[in-house]
Amino acid sequence: MGCGVPAKRAARNMPTDTDPHSTKPSHRILATTPFRLGMVAFALFFAVSQLTRIALLTVSAGSVELDAPLGMAMLTGTGFDAVAGLFAALPWVLLGAVLPTGIANRRAGRWLLTLAVSAYSGVLVLIAIAEWCFWEEFGSRFNFIAVDYLVFTREVFGNIAQSYPLGLIAAGIVAGMAASAWAVARLGVARWATASGASVAQRIVWPAIVSTACACAIHGVNQPSLPAFANQYTAELAKNGCWSFCAALRGMELDYQRWYVTLPEGEALTAVRKMTEQSSATFVSQSTGDLRRHVTSAGPERRWNVMFVCMESMSLGFTGAGGNPESLTPNLDRIARESVNFTNLHATGTRTVRGMEAITLGLPPTPGQSIIYRPEGTGLWTYFVPFLDRGYDCAFFYGGDGRFDFMNRYFASSGCRIMDANAWDRSDTTFKTAWGACDEDLFRKAIREADADHAAGRPFHYFCMTTSNHRPYDFPKGRIDLPPHSGRAAAVKYSDWAVGRLLEEARSKPWFADTLFVFCSDHCASSAGKADLDVTKYRIPAMIYNPGLAEARNIAGLTSQIDVMPTVLGLLGWDYETRGFGADVLAGPAPGRAFVSNYQKIAFLREGRIAILKPNRISGAYCYDAATGGLGSLSGAASADLRHDATAFYQSAAWWFKSGRMKRSAEFPPPSPVASRSADTSAPAAVTTIDPTTP
Repeated sequence: MGCGVPAKRAARNMPTDTDPHSTKPSHRILATTPFRLGMVAFALFFAVSQLTRIALLTVSAGSVELDAPLGMAMLTGTGFDAVAGLFAALPWVLLGAVLPTGIANRRAGRWLLTLAVSAYSGVLVLIAIAEWCFWEEFGSRFNFIAVDYLVFTREVFGNIAQSYPLGLIAAGIVAGMAASAWAVARLGVARWATASGASVAQRIVWPAIVSTACACAIHGVNQPSLPAFANQYTAELAKNGCWSFCAALRGMELDYQRWYVTLPEGEALTAVRKMTEQSSATFVSQSTGDLRRHVTSAGPERRWNVMFVCMESMSLGFTGAGGNPESLTPNLDRIARESVNFTNLHATGTRTVRGMEAITLGLPPTPGQSIIYRPEGTGLWTYFVPFLDRGYDCAFFYGGDGRFDFMNRYFASSGCRIMDANAWDRSDTTFKTAWGACDEDLFRKAIREADADHAAGRPFHYFCMTTSNHRPYDFPKGRIDLPPHSGRAAAVKYSDWAVGRLLEEARSKPWFADTLFVFCSDHCASSAGKADLDVTKYRIPAMIYNPGLAEARNIAGLTSQIDVMPTVLGLLGWDYETRGFGADVLAGPAPGRAFVSNYQKIAFLREGRIAILKPNRISGAYCYDAATGGLGSLSGAASADLRHDATAFYQSAAWWFKSGRMKRSAEFPPPSPVASRSADTSAPAAVTTIDPTTP
């Protein structure tokens, strides 16, 4: 070894099976730049995806069982990781098809490939951290919420900057990139991947193979086909985050007729007409396809103002009435005792726009994204219509940018003035986070506008959306006995303080004596749970307040967000035409039903029973424990009838919206005889698949 090439360099220069002149079949097929670069990308993606799943399993250890379903979920997730890895590898295969042979033998080429792999690794680490944060907040893989956050980046990036340790996150990403760059340089990955180059045929064949595999995966692999898991956390672990994100991006709306159990259209509509009957409401026509009702009130009509406060993430469990011992909501607890108080009301979904939709439209949730988010969700009949018909000033108040989730578009097309932060004077905001002005600023602005309306002799109906009970949980100092930016409990207590301040200031106004205040949450703080749909995660407070106008009473029957505004209109004593499915709970017994959902799964509740509808025409019926959310068996006629009614409600709601009949300008068919529902209580033939977990 005295003179000549050093040993290590000699070893690198020795002929190997990567020699382009090798005749081994494995070389001819696999030892090509497109294949090897694709393998590098696939391996990195697959490894990070697997580590992410293990990390999420670790953080969810108290919510999952180490059993066979968990093993199946991990195996299924591995399959999803592999399929998603094909898409991650495709750009690298295409890159390998255009790189010149032996590029890694040049210094510039090695640096280029090393930087590319390092940047790719940094993106994977960023996605893994994002998944961790998303799981911590929502208990699920990426879904529609993540899609929204990508679209509305200003609020989201600001929220992240105020809520998470960006320095540590950036350090983690840089560390991942540095480790990747070191490994690529140390192990000679770039040289190995490009040493053999590729023939013209191979540069065409490999991209074609991987592209075909990706196309097949798009059409043959879908998350609705996942095995049924009783534990929701287990079901989420079976997914791949990137795949879930792309699936949500593609599926903003799930067509009910295509994905869910159905009944004959006439049967579904007739059943809904029967289930929405109320003594104070009569159907406008006898046509089965006309669900409009004319509501008649017994008392005199009152031109009271209505200030509706939609409270961000205010779970019933935060309140004293919900059993919380920490005294976080002394004002709401006092207001509840002096209000028409809904003690058993459920949110329809897990997003602000879903709550807004239920409150203003009165419809059960349609599968997929909220109606407010969809392009068709404009110019609809809403509960603002009776107010507009009477000359009320209707306005939407929001301390942030109302373009988020298309709220401004929806409320403007409903006839409301838009009073989001863009319409405020600079002096109107004294404190704000990434999501907008604090709640006290919002209420102060609403009071000023109410003063102006009262001075002009105009009655008003305001919809005020709060923001302070949202991460980063920040608010002005000195308001409560908990410090700002110290977590959810402090934000809840501040939001309650702001409500107390609102009423204190309003009492000094001449319009207070003629104003109903409605306080209702948009959704719960968290919907994640072990059960398929955890009913306990959907209970929210709702109350209609003004002791001088509305007699205090508790509404203990099962109710939904869609019932709040009909009850308000009943207190006003108004006659009006409605296209919603909600009921005035003061005009008769509480409807004894509620609707809950989480995008793909939609559920129908009666006291102690729940029917859950899923994609691929799967339905199941269960008993549920109102205290724990646990599900038990329900069979026979009780199961069939519950699934029938659930199907009728959701199918009819989807049809009612999709057909354009919720548009204010909609034309209706001439009257036709109302079909009668069959007395047979067995499961209808159209309910094609029964959840295997149902006895």
